Amino acid sequence: MQEGKYAAKDNVIQRVSTGNGKLDSFLSGGFPRGSLILVSGNPGTGKTIFTASFLYDGAMRENENGIYVSFCESKRSFFENMNSLGLDFERLEKQGRFRFMEMFTTTKEGMGTITGDILGTIKEFGAKRLVIDSYSVMAQALGGAYEGRQVLHTVLGKIVRNLGCTTLVIGEQPSGDTRIGDGAEEFVADGVVNLKLTIPREMEIRKMRGTMLKTRDLTYTIDRGFRVLTTDIVMPESPKMWKPIPDSGDRVSTGASDLDAIIGGGFPKGAYVVLEPSTDVMVNEMRLFTRGVTMNFINQRRGVIIWPTAGVNARELKKFLVRFTTDELFDSYTRIAEQQERTDARQGSLPPYVIPMTRARGTDKETEAIITANSDAFYDAYKELKAKTGNQPVLRSMGYDSLESSYARFPDKLLNELGQSIMRTRAAGNVTLGIAKPSLAMLSKLLSMVDWHIRLTKKNGLLMLQGIKPSTSLYGVDCDNSLGYPVMKLTLLT
Repeated sequence: MQEGKYAAKDNVIQRVSTGNGKLDSFLSGGFPRGSLILVSGNPGTGKTIFTASFLYDGAMRENENGIYVSFCESKRSFFENMNSLGLDFERLEKQGRFRFMEMFTTTKEGMGTITGDILGTIKEFGAKRLVIDSYSVMAQALGGAYEGRQVLHTVLGKIVRNLGCTTLVIGEQPSGDTRIGDGAEEFVADGVVNLKLTIPREMEIRKMRGTMLKTRDLTYTIDRGFRVLTTDIVMPESPKMWKPIPDSGDRVSTGASDLDAIIGGGFPKGAYVVLEPSTDVMVNEMRLFTRGVTMNFINQRRGVIIWPTAGVNARELKKFLVRFTTDELFDSYTRIAEQQERTDARQGSLPPYVIPMTRARGTDKETEAIITANSDAFYDAYKELKAKTGNQPVLRSMGYDSLESSYARFPDKLLNELGQSIMRTRAAGNVTLGIAKPSLAMLSKLLSMVDWHIRLTKKNGLLMLQGIKPSTSLYGVDCDNSLGYPVMKLTLLT
């Protein structure tokens, strides 16, 4: 572990919050106090928002005075831009917790005076946080990279560190370039954070001295401020009854108000939706999506009929869902297809929510007869729910991997069944939600038949959602338990 003026007496490095709780969790609590951090990136990556948030959080939550030194932006412009993001630096300035230093100079002699002014202001103001925007302009004014590194190392690296002032220096990168200046400033800094203008935006923590990094790559957004995003799915300790969201005109809620807003108020009655999770999306992550729409139907006393994905049985599904409803509602309005031995069905030993299905076996003719019988049983259960609910919309949830396995000898028959299912869904005003993994052989044909296609992917520990048909922007997915049940929350990745 590295020692220095910013290390506590017990040799544990003190930490300063970055302004983002999730980023702090990946940095053992934040930046090392008194350290020099280089924040680099191409134009438009959010360097100013990130560094300004660091100062604002320090003043608001930690009561630590901060200074923003700018060689390229006026104070008025800075205040206006930050105020549009909800960061009221003008108010902080009036309260004596923030100072903005405009340093418009292009001479080496002037830079010497400015450096002295910065250090004097830090001491006089008692600043604990400092941002310099930018190293590139400062180095150019000093006459070159060598002089810039000397100031970075001697003045900012040593003197500011001894003052216990954590310093973020912005390093500009030309558009499309991945190198930071001439590369040498990376060795002078205690930490290097590189922001990338990718889709989604990525933050690379190139180094952070004295810090055991959990990961070097994170996803972030600058929508409504700078935020590092991850997906954390945690079940509430005391689950509550799911509160359904009522229909909006001809739209049926997805169970998540964020998703409803993105797609125009929910799924239209008659929508046939294909959900395509990538191979690295876990079952519990996919269920963050499927649970919402399912519970929204059950708790409105609407029918839900499920043909599960491979390896999932009816009892497991009930255990997963019944925490947010009642046994009575679940048993009354949910039907789940499950393969059974013939004797089980005859003995009447199955729960009321199970649709007994016979395993396909024997000759082609026998297998086709079993498949037809299973399909008829599924459709009969659907008609029962439709009648029971007074012709209300029914949610049909389909695991295509199970269907493809059952129809392995008869792929054309399966496509024909799906075509009929699409037409029935539209005609009856139902909603069908199909789960299609990328390995599905019939995926391309299926997608050509439907109007709704939503894709779930993952990157840097973040689950992401994007509408393919109709097209939407890319969103980060997280879990909100504030209501006592896990609701999908979406953040625009911009």
